[in-house]
Amino acid sequence: MASPMTASRIRGLPKYEPVRSHANGDRTYATPLGSCSSVTTILSNTRDSSGLEQWRESVGEARADFICSLAAFRGTRHHDHVERFLTDGTEPAFDFLNTPYWNSSRDFLRRIDKPLVMEGAIYHPLRYAGTFDCIAYMDDDGEQPTLLDWKTADKIRNPAKMYEYSLQVAAYTAAANYVYKPQGLNITRALIVVAIPDEAPQIEELSPRKLTQYMQHFEARIKRFTRARR
Repeated sequence: MASPMTASRIRGLPKYEPVRSHANGDRTYATPLGSCSSVTTILSNTRDSSGLEQWRESVGEARADFICSLAAFRGTRHHDHVERFLTDGTEPAFDFLNTPYWNSSRDFLRRIDKPLVMEGAIYHPLRYAGTFDCIAYMDDDGEQPTLLDWKTADKIRNPAKMYEYSLQVAAYTAAANYVYKPQGLNITRALIVVAIPDEAPQIEELSPRKLTQYMQHFEARIKRFTRARR
């Protein structure tokens, strides 16, 4: 059952459109703090990519590029479908590629009481920026909403992959709390929702303790990224 509305609940949040640029393969955002590297750029440049490199060698560059492009397209379409559903309740028409992922997410999406903002740009004094997927009130939220992150995968994600997702989401949560502090935002829970074809989604819940821990890990990755750029 949905939680009752309270006077202290946030009624809405402004959406800030991202202003991105690319240089030397890195994505940056124009923010009030100046140019900030994106969360994804920081993480991709500081992770252990040996496993990915071995996979690309095993399947061949052309096949690897095709798989990655298809996954990116699938993820973009899934985000679009979720955003439209949360905006006006419209479900996507059937298609063989995307419907299995939609079927995975449908029941979870019905638990959302009220989306406050989707695909908004955020930034942080640690000089990083990004675009989160959604901030919304879930059916079990109290005064503060939840940050939601949408992913797609063909099977359950392994702990290493979920760890990288968790760093990303912790960074987004801290930045959202910074940008929307004037509106009273203080998110203490985030959910990573991984749609898996025609199965229940894999859901990772980040509690206040986990968000704090993962943010500390992300700060270490920022330092590593900064040192490599000097």
